[in-house]
Amino acid sequence: MKLLFVICFLLIVFSSYCQEQEWELKRNTNNIQVYTRELDSTKINEYKAILKVNTSLEKVLEVLTDGNGLKNWNYKTPESELIAKISETEFIVWMQNDLPWPISDRDNISRVTINQVSEEVYKIDISPADSTYIKANKNVIRMDNFKGNWLIRNVDKNTVEITQQMYGDPNGNLPAWLINSILTTFPYHSFEKLKGILEN
Repeated sequence: MKLLFVICFLLIVFSSYCQEQEWELKRNTNNIQVYTRELDSTKINEYKAILKVNTSLEKVLEVLTDGNGLKNWNYKTPESELIAKISETEFIVWMQNDLPWPISDRDNISRVTINQVSEEVYKIDISPADSTYIKANKNVIRMDNFKGNWLIRNVDKNTVEITQQMYGDPNGNLPAWLINSILTTFPYHSFEKLKGILEN
């Protein structure tokens, strides 16, 4: 009887864990789907955005890794810069996000690494880079706890599927509920602009 109780308890715990890890569709408009899910280690959710676009794999790679051009399509990003090109597949990129008053603006320094998974699939990993590349602005809060990736794959000769999966802690005193409430806004509007650039 005790063994049966333990097994049932473990099944309930495992089921609860799996439910916490499931993606929930939050927005599905203009061929853009944005999902979020809870994480066990933090109250801040993770998001995943998916877009199918009429373009080439090569153009997607070029646009996503152009540090100086990220400001042209990333939502609320007035400034971006390619700081260093480590190799043909590794870059250091700086971005600043413009947030509404009274919230302080944020910036981050990312290490961007391109990996070719197969002939039709590329993965771009994003992780924090050395913060000393650019001195922090006293009026801007630097984000240093984030992780994500882009997955790019050819669907057919005219269509590419782009998936971005990202977790980020904006630091400061922002409550998790507020961050989660606007979590889908940034990737959705970024993908809208990205779609326009890639299809023109």
